[in-house]
Amino acid sequence: MTSSTAWDLLVRRDDLTAFECVPADPPPLEAGAARLAVERVSLTANNVTYAHLGERAGYWSAFPAPEGFGRIPAWGFGVVEETAHPGVRVGERFYGYFPLSTHLTVRPAATATGFADTAPHRRGLHGFYGDYRKVAPYEPGDDLRTALRPVYRSSLLLAESVADSAERRPLSVVVSSASSKTALGLAERLGAESGVVTHGLTSPGNLAFVAATGCYDEVRPYGAVAELDPAGPVVFVDLTRDQDLVSAVHHRLAGRLVRSILVGGTHASRPLDATGLPGPAPERFFAPRAEEERRVSMDADARRRQYEAAEERFTERAAQWFRVTTRIGPDAMADTFRRLLHGPGDPATVQVLRPTAKS
Repeated sequence: MTSSTAWDLLVRRDDLTAFECVPADPPPLEAGAARLAVERVSLTANNVTYAHLGERAGYWSAFPAPEGFGRIPAWGFGVVEETAHPGVRVGERFYGYFPLSTHLTVRPAATATGFADTAPHRRGLHGFYGDYRKVAPYEPGDDLRTALRPVYRSSLLLAESVADSAERRPLSVVVSSASSKTALGLAERLGAESGVVTHGLTSPGNLAFVAATGCYDEVRPYGAVAELDPAGPVVFVDLTRDQDLVSAVHHRLAGRLVRSILVGGTHASRPLDATGLPGPAPERFFAPRAEEERRVSMDADARRRQYEAAEERFTERAAQWFRVTTRIGPDAMADTFRRLLHGPGDPATVQVLRPTAKS
């Protein structure tokens, strides 16, 4: 590997639209390290949240960069290209957290499913982001998995949390950003719960797509919040952190709201002010913390099998709704991210990025 074929895509932390592709010249591997070639990743609104919260939540620390710059984190697949670790072999393939780069150097520590990256700069991030799962060779469904796998864990954990919110049924769940992959996974999972009715809120342009998935019992545009009339106790799950929307839902459903849950959000760069909102105070949902709480009550292997089976079912169903587009190279990665900064775009499209044509 030479600097002519290895590169990092850097973004200015004070201007997320400004990118530079710089040659990478990684040093020889130290004992216990391994280097993966990034095969493919997906970019979604989730990556925009990582960038907006990069300073506050520590996401920039995942992949070191020169002062003033960051490397956008993304989820996807990589293949071991070099190794100085006795438990990691060349050619092995892993799913996990990768930068928009051609390569990633890690310091693996074996786990039940693959390895954890123990590099010092990772210590400030939750272990969730340093976990790499060993997987089989590429298969066509992996393109869709790049986008669904990182968010479906949140969907499943959210569904479990929401279903426990009230003993009385029917329980109504109002979900904003209903076209997002996290929201669709949540609604699809809640559909299996007896007595849970889901109401999706989305933009007018995404209304037809969301309705066609069949995940929600009812779908409305954002402008129709005043018409919401859910039965029984209500849980509001917000994935936008849009101040006006959250306020409108709270005022409309104040007497019936039992929980208000904030998840990620494309407006995460602007803190939400919950002062004076009627009903329960919004609570922030953090998937890694929720996963730790669930592990206390369930065997880890059983939990993993349950999660993987649910994910596969959702992926098979979601293949009917989504179409995958693949783009190659740093310019394509930068352009895709810039577009996402202006909004998620077509909800039916999954954006898969490959660093090189050979990856």
